[in-house]
Amino acid sequence: MMTDPHKALGHEPGFSLLTDREIRCLQLVAEGKRLEDAGNILVLSQDDVSNALASAQIKLEARNLFHAVSIAMLMGVVKHTDPFQPK
Repeated sequence: MMTDPHKALGHEPGFSLLTDREIRCLQLVAEGKRLEDAGNILVLSQDDVSNALASAQIKLEARNLFHAVSIAMLMGVVKHTDPFQPK
């Protein structure tokens, strides 16, 4: 039996508070993209990407960016992708 990630986190899910930009930036970081790469993909400056990630980290009450990505993945906001998995 799997644990409900919302209960495991101990509070109400905060993903509804995340903007689309924050979610897209978290997803790209989860895929291993650098800030520069994420900015190029999203047509944003590195500062815009950095600000979106910092905002998401605050909203998710994460200790660091890695923690924010982990929380977002547990909540189902960010999808795990494996580049080596055949499609």
